[in-house]
Parts: sequence; C-alpha cells; structure tokens
Amino acid sequence: MKRWFFQNIGLKFLSLLIAVALWAYVGSRQVLEQRLSLHLEFSDMPAGMTLDPNVHTNISVTLVGRKDRVLEIDPQDLHAVVSLHNAQPGQKEITVHPHIQPLPSGVSVNTPDITLKLIPIVDNSKKHKGKY
Repeated sequence: MKRWFFQNIGLKFLSLLIAVALWAYVGSRQVLEQRLSLHLEFSDMPAGMTLDPNVHTNISVTLVGRKDRVLEIDPQDLHAVVSLHNAQPGQKEITVHPHIQPLPSGVSVNTPDITLKLIPIVDNSKKHKGKY
C-alpha cells in the first residue's frame, strides 16, 4: 500500500496542483446576473416642460458580471440617469435610455428603453392678468 502511494509521487502532486488551479480559476470566473430596482434621476429637462406625474420613477435593471464584482456593488451607490437633452419644445413623448453609473470594470448592465410623457407647464398668472 505504501509503495502504491509513493509510486509516481511527482505526477500525483502535479495533477493535484493542476486540479486546485483549475478549481480556483473556474470559481473566480463565475458569471452572476442580479436584478435591481433603481430610482430614476432626470436631467436636462426642456424649458417649459415637466414630466407626467404618472411616470414611473423606478426602473428594473440587470447587472451581469463576475460574481465577486457584482456582489460587491451597493445598490445605493448606483444612479440611473436619464438625460432629456434630445427633447424638442412641444414634444409630447420621448424614448430615452437610462445611463447607470458608476459601474465597476467587468460589470455590464441591461436596461430597457423608457418612453416618457412630457407636459407643458401652464403659467396660470398669465391667464388671469386680463380678467381683473
């Protein structure tokens, strides 16, 4: 029995070393998908316009990346920013793509496009000026 154990000890040790290295490599490369709900932040609102009060201010996103990188992300640190700089005056709807920031390297995010309804701001003080 002892002879069997020590026979080709170098090859046995090498195979054990390769197995541990492969196990560590595969374990570190596991990909994880995690769904999060993030609060939307709006920027570049066109002058004289506001968002429909019924607009959803949360968005569901999916983070994809190495398991260790995805698990270290604190959802409170992520911001879903929607820029309305492409909106034209008088435009009633705009489709935008939220930008999620900051993301660590090796992590990507899947976000859906959002259609927002814009409403013109009505200045009631101008309506009533001539009626008094």
